[in-house]
Amino acid sequence: MTIPVEQNWGPHLSVKSDRKWFGFNSIAITGFAAAFDFILLIAASAAGHLFYERLVFGGLADPSLYVGIGLLVATIFVLAMFGIHAYRPGELLSFRRQLLWISAFLPAVFLFLLAVVLFLKIGTTISRGAIITTAVFSIGGLIALRLFWHRHLSRAVARAAFPSRRVLLICPGAMPTEPVVQRAALSGLCVKHTMRITEANMALASASEAYEKHGITDVDEVLVAWSDYGNLPALEQCLIALRQFCVPVSVMFGGIVGDVVEGLAQTVGERRVFQTHRPPLDYYERGLKRAFDIVFSIAALVVMFPICVVIAAAIKLDSPGPVFFAQSRKGYNGRAFRILKFRSMSVMEDSINVRQATRNDPRVTRVGSFIRSTSLDELPQFWNILRGDMSVVGPRPHALVHDDIYGALIARYASRRHVKPGLTGWAQINGCRGETPTVDRMADRVRHDLWYINNWSLWLDLKIVFWTAVTVIDRRNVY
Repeated sequence: MTIPVEQNWGPHLSVKSDRKWFGFNSIAITGFAAAFDFILLIAASAAGHLFYERLVFGGLADPSLYVGIGLLVATIFVLAMFGIHAYRPGELLSFRRQLLWISAFLPAVFLFLLAVVLFLKIGTTISRGAIITTAVFSIGGLIALRLFWHRHLSRAVARAAFPSRRVLLICPGAMPTEPVVQRAALSGLCVKHTMRITEANMALASASEAYEKHGITDVDEVLVAWSDYGNLPALEQCLIALRQFCVPVSVMFGGIVGDVVEGLAQTVGERRVFQTHRPPLDYYERGLKRAFDIVFSIAALVVMFPICVVIAAAIKLDSPGPVFFAQSRKGYNGRAFRILKFRSMSVMEDSINVRQATRNDPRVTRVGSFIRSTSLDELPQFWNILRGDMSVVGPRPHALVHDDIYGALIARYASRRHVKPGLTGWAQINGCRGETPTVDRMADRVRHDLWYINNWSLWLDLKIVFWTAVTVIDRRNVY
């Protein structure tokens, strides 16, 4: 179901001026979070300089220069965080995303600062040791602040301590409301009353008395959550009846309609249309993604070469057969290629004779069990990436027989091939790794893959690579 996001529910939407204080609270939290970061980065710059001078030279120097450096660093960092709306309360609740942004933005700011120092040839004036100390202090302070926000905002939400806009939720009779209520709370919405419209009480949809009885005069917003598309006349009558009340009304759809309206909105004439499939990457985007693939795969092959040699030797000593295993897969636009892996099984299945590995699978060798669970068997695919068959990030390619099976069972399965397959992907860092014993498990993987395709950016690729390195230690669903 499509859940309203925080930025779509600004305080200006409320008709009742006496309820706008939640909007002030959200703005205040955003402002305080940005101000705390700004002050902390300036203080960290001065403290880093003083600490380094004391540690190395045994004295204290004038920190005014480093206060100025801290002012520059704080300005760039806070503006970057504002640019991605990282100070909104809903984003501050996600410690994982905050940690990712800090680990990306702050080193970039300090690298930029060091580049300026180098090109202006003022290295004798500014100590690089003090800059490094400042960076350590800054990262530690920002992480501590994020722990503070995560802890206290989570408690505030749990206690309903935030003043919030009161909502009348209107929905079909059989629809579960708990997920909507929980997600709405994070957006500053408090469901005070619920009104259910069923086929048995269709008259409720057009009766103004029914809305008054369900508390419409006591709320600031009306949220209509609809997924019963066999009963659209009730929705139409409901929206007509709500026009007589001076409260804002929003409609949230579930099912296929919810998936459609999550797409990019455009205007055609006087109508709004929603793009369900983004166009292929343009020349600039493809070039950017390809450059990242080449640089990253070369670096990975150089760094991982000793590990690859050890794995190859272990495979040869553990069981008879070749070191590498090649299998046919479908790539971009359905073009076939041969994917490379370290051999982890005693069989070399391909074409129509391919069976997914299961827990305690007797075909998996002793070395194979370890390299599969740690994903080390995938390292040779960096060669596929250099050849252009694959990308570092993208939907994971499946065996041809599985493509045929799931392509017939899942309507949007073929859309995964609108980009190159990847060594890792959005589905993998969201828990969709390993065996897919049911169609629902594969459908969930496809849903994540399509979200990635429709929302691609280089920043998203970097984020997925980072979290792949973090989540690869989770070996529960890989065997």
